[in-house]
Amino acid sequence: MNQSTSLPVTAAAGRALMSGLRASLPLAIGYAPMAFSFGVVGIQAGLATWETLLISLIVFAGAAQFILVSMLAAGSGAGAALIAVWVLNLRHLFYGPALLSQLRERPGRLLPALAFGLTDEVFATAMAESTRTAVTPAWTLGVGIGAYSAWVGGTALGAWLGVGLGEGETVISHALTFVLPGLFIALLASALQRFLWPVVAVAATVTLILGWFYPSHVAMMAGMVAGALIRPALQDRSAEPQP
Repeated sequence: MNQSTSLPVTAAAGRALMSGLRASLPLAIGYAPMAFSFGVVGIQAGLATWETLLISLIVFAGAAQFILVSMLAAGSGAGAALIAVWVLNLRHLFYGPALLSQLRERPGRLLPALAFGLTDEVFATAMAESTRTAVTPAWTLGVGIGAYSAWVGGTALGAWLGVGLGEGETVISHALTFVLPGLFIALLASALQRFLWPVVAVAATVTLILGWFYPSHVAMMAGMVAGALIRPALQDRSAEPQP
């Protein structure tokens, strides 16, 4: 076996995994109430408890799960719903390479697990950590496990209690819509160096402008591309010697 492409099970890897689990606590706090809301919404949309839980177990995609359930409840075909979820999650095509470039070693057999657990907030947490120290696959896996556990657990609780909440689910859903965006923004801000804020400004501006004319996922993708295009120029400028 090529040791350079696989992560050996060592005490160091175990410590890194536990450290990642601890680092996932802020994510778990943000995920649990949102997942609870999804569990309630799934039941109110007519899904069985096991179906609602299965979506969180397999999809693990936050907002995409709400879209999936709402489209199914509205009578959309499974094909159309899956396409919508796939398009919404296209941004992960950017996340994967960016995260891999920051890992201290290649993930090897952990790669599928890291890819499955890569959400917006897991990505932001890992990138923030990479500005302070080298990030290992085991640490990143720990963050993903913590986030996944909170999401699935919150969904299970929400689905279990959803039958008795009645129309209260609407209030819960609307009250919690700020949780994940707020958490992601806070995590992202902690990861950014000062000279990178223009990237965020350009991406946000393009997204906001195009959001008036195009669907949100299209505007978001265009904003990400715009930010990525100016990133090399900023990096070159920051590397120039100061007089």
